[in-house]
Amino acid sequence: MMFAVYTGKRFVLVLAVTLAVVCCLLGTVKTAIRTNAVPRELPIYSVNTPEKQMALTINCAWDDSDVDQLLQILEDRNIKATFFIVGDWCDKYPDAVRKLADAGHELGSHSDTHPDMARQTREQITAELNASRRKIEDVSGQEIHLFRPPSGSYNNLVVSAARALGWEVIQWSNDIGYTNSNPFAIGD
Repeated sequence: MMFAVYTGKRFVLVLAVTLAVVCCLLGTVKTAIRTNAVPRELPIYSVNTPEKQMALTINCAWDDSDVDQLLQILEDRNIKATFFIVGDWCDKYPDAVRKLADAGHELGSHSDTHPDMARQTREQITAELNASRRKIEDVSGQEIHLFRPPSGSYNNLVVSAARALGWEVIQWSNDIGYTNSNPFAIGD
């Protein structure tokens, strides 16, 4: 190994050049990171309020067998919810969609066919949202503007495409899931 011994002025000069090179490199890296980073488009996960409140949201994608029971539980407890409806579900269960709307619950879209939205093109995202909006609004009579991507799958394109169409993208901050055989037990 070879070691150099620096003394006096030579040491100060080498130290100054080294510091200048490091500062230039750090500045270049910092600038490169700052200028190349794309801001992340985020959906709404929660809203701060001065009151203690929560928003109950429910996805409608599979069948309508529990709609009447769920509506009764919500009515008994004076709870309003937002139901995110898949367009295909709306096609199969228009009476259920009308019941949700007639009970005063807010409706939103959960897409038209329940695809992985983060894998869709802008055109596909637009088609999914427009089709679901048309179906849900025609059946319910409600204007809708909320969208929840299936499986929570989103990226910048999903959020920006939805917002360009006048939608607000909603996610969840807590998920109770179906941890027992009776999903209604949480209300008891």
